[in-house]
Amino acid sequence: MGTSEGWSVLTTRDPEEGRAALQQAYRRLRLPRPEVSRFELSLAGTAYGPLTAQRLRLIGWDSTGANDSTGLLCIGHLAHGRLLVCSDRTEVTGGPAFLFPSGPYAARWKDLGLSTLTVEAELVEDHARALIGRTDFRLEFTGHHPLTETHRKYWQATAGHVVEHVLVNRVAAASPLLLEQSLRGLATAVLQTFPNSFLEHGEDPHSSAQVHPAALRRAIAYIETHLAEPIGLPEIAAAARLSPRGLQAAFRRHLGTTPMAYLRTVRIDAARRDLLAAASRGDTVAAVAARWGFAHPGRFSAVYRAQYGEAPGDTMRR
Repeated sequence: MGTSEGWSVLTTRDPEEGRAALQQAYRRLRLPRPEVSRFELSLAGTAYGPLTAQRLRLIGWDSTGANDSTGLLCIGHLAHGRLLVCSDRTEVTGGPAFLFPSGPYAARWKDLGLSTLTVEAELVEDHARALIGRTDFRLEFTGHHPLTETHRKYWQATAGHVVEHVLVNRVAAASPLLLEQSLRGLATAVLQTFPNSFLEHGEDPHSSAQVHPAALRRAIAYIETHLAEPIGLPEIAAAARLSPRGLQAAFRRHLGTTPMAYLRTVRIDAARRDLLAAASRGDTVAAVAARWGFAHPGRFSAVYRAQYGEAPGDTMRR
């Protein structure tokens, strides 16, 4: 077992070692003993809290196995080979993006190249409840493939960003704000990508009602007071005494933006203050970006330049 840019990596041609590694990595996985003449396995994994990313390449062992994803949401990406997953209610064919069945399932594969991102189902359901404003909401998925090709691309871009620029980035992983923000963004992407009961909720009937300016002032004051904390739409809406959708409508109507875009703008302002003081604090651009919720320095630079007309490094050198 070794490491590579934040990943724990195992490569082996020993079938028994490979089987043991798979059953350890996928804790509920049950596999038969491999009886093959050729066996190649490469397995990489990285994790943070309720989130686990794994990459598997398995050649020479075409077989079956059984697993149980109760309490988990596991989204797969089949890079090559074949994969069929069957539960007592459905069959799912692996593809560019697919949701494994919840609960026990059996799987059959051939020359497998598979990436998975697994998150605790409770985290996503709690996020949906906060967005809807109902503590009794139950999240149920009614399909296992993205709604459209656009949704698939959205999911893959979001998941790729979280894995490559947060989970395996030591600077980013040291930022509680960035990690919490990434988990929320990933939960939102799951809710928006795969068919589920969250999407069946229509617009808030009060979202288009007249919003008193005091509600907006409460929202803005909350954002400015809790700027360095992992806040999102549900917390801001609660502080404003509005529903999340009502808050979004109010920001669009009165400020021409969204609550999260406004939050990003104010955080860029805070990042600028840190950049101006960077020389005395020993900061780097990457550290400042991560502190204020930006995992990718290139994206931070683009957003910063759009807001201030100069690169973060230019501000730091003043």
